[in-house]
Amino acid sequence: MKEKYNKKTVVGIDIGGSKINLVLWDGRKIIDRWHSRGVSLAKLKAGLDRFPAWRVGIGLAGILDFKTGRLLDSPNLRFLEGLVLKKLFGRQVRFDNDVKCFLRAETKIGAARSRGRVLAVALGTGIGGGIMFQKGQLYRGWHSSEAEFGEMVIDAGKTWEKLYQASQGRPAYQKKLHAQGLANLVNIFDPEIIVLGGRGALTPDRKLLEKLIVSPLAKKIKIVPAKLGNDAVAIGAALLWDDKK
Repeated sequence: MKEKYNKKTVVGIDIGGSKINLVLWDGRKIIDRWHSRGVSLAKLKAGLDRFPAWRVGIGLAGILDFKTGRLLDSPNLRFLEGLVLKKLFGRQVRFDNDVKCFLRAETKIGAARSRGRVLAVALGTGIGGGIMFQKGQLYRGWHSSEAEFGEMVIDAGKTWEKLYQASQGRPAYQKKLHAQGLANLVNIFDPEIIVLGGRGALTPDRKLLEKLIVSPLAKKIKIVPAKLGNDAVAIGAALLWDDKK
């Protein structure tokens, strides 16, 4: 079966709640891409059929079970829940959470390249996160449910994500809200740099942010926008195969 596939390239797939983004990656750059509006298993397979690469990397939102290879819970990807992802396409497949893929790409070739201790925060439909404590090594929680930054309680039982979702169209409030959330992350993790991504990524209220950060040394924390744009997750998914040259 695998003889008909190209072994030198990798397909990176970003499966979002409303779109699918595929890139064909040669180890250094994107050499082709495909995009679909709307998400379904049929569209996913149709896009993948365009690229005869043997290795596939997938980034998707939700809680993953790496032992069984299943997506356990994802409100926007119910059609994939319970399926063994590695057996879907008849190819070699690796997968990870979408924000972890985003972080992997931005630390490898993007805004946080060559940085050691990095946090990623993605603000889209919700708020997701990723943690890198050592250069090139993502932190994994015991149950693989780490970095759910959006579930952080900000105000009287209300989470960062819920407050963000309820404040669309109020950018001044959101800047203050993000300052609170990011200050909490700095106080807990003390990262070298934070990379912000997603369509909801706004520069936080810097004055409030520095007021809420405890350490004088951490008040000047670098908070930068993502460099790789809409391709970051798909590139990061392809980089799941970076150990196989």
